[in-house]
Amino acid sequence: MCVICRERFPKSELVRHVATAGGEAGLAPDPRAIQPGRGHYLCANPACAEKFLKYSGRPRRRRGGSR
Repeated sequence: MCVICRERFPKSELVRHVATAGGEAGLAPDPRAIQPGRGHYLCANPACAEKFLKYSGRPRRRRGGSR
């Protein structure tokens, strides 16, 4: 599933991205899918690629709710 548009694609059509060493540079492509860590998958849609540049990969903080 693409992390931006949330559409499902075959895994072969998605590009995997992982956090870079140290995490300062954000997410880097991992086309061979061999890097350790949790992967974020992106489809080939140019609009998704543009939005992905701003994507941090961190879960968003929930608003409201009970504790």
